[in-house]
Amino acid sequence: MKKIFEEIWKLALPYQDKRDDKGHAEITTNYAVQLLKLEKANEDVVVPAIILHDTGWSQLSSKDRMLIFNHQATKKQKLTVRYKHQDAGVKIGREILEKVNYPSELIPEILEIISQHDTRKDFISSEDGLVRDADKLWRFSKTGFDADIIRNRFDFWGLYDKLKEHRIEKDGFFYFKQAKKLAYKELEKRKKEYLRETN
Repeated sequence: MKKIFEEIWKLALPYQDKRDDKGHAEITTNYAVQLLKLEKANEDVVVPAIILHDTGWSQLSSKDRMLIFNHQATKKQKLTVRYKHQDAGVKIGREILEKVNYPSELIPEILEIISQHDTRKDFISSEDGLVRDADKLWRFSKTGFDADIIRNRFDFWGLYDKLKEHRIEKDGFFYFKQAKKLAYKELEKRKKEYLRETN
């Protein structure tokens, strides 16, 4: 990883993983780095954006942070906290990028990606697509998959089928084909782990 990315990572660390999702920042960043080797996108936009994308959750109350996992909350309530964390993430992102003297011509694109990474319906660029694909791949990682089971009280096969049948091939869910392939690969790992544990 470039030295400047490491500087951004260190400054972002106090703001990371604030939704009972330890490892989210590291796992999504690792997915982004993997995808950058397989797909064309500007790493100087992607890597800072994925590192900073969820820092905004740190500025919300613990109640608001966990609202999106509350089955009693309305869609409007969930959307409101998503917007709040995106707006806060833009503010934190700008402060950190300016602190490390990041190239000023790249900052607007990075902040634009952060500003709607959870709410934008379409993809505005390969960089936006790669960041959002890496973020979604969290659900397919062992850590993210296990967290989903606990939070939503899914059984293994219910979540497995939901991700396989209703997420990977859903229009507009993933941007890159390689992200889909990686999602299938990760799901097969979860299946093997589960079968090994239960046999």
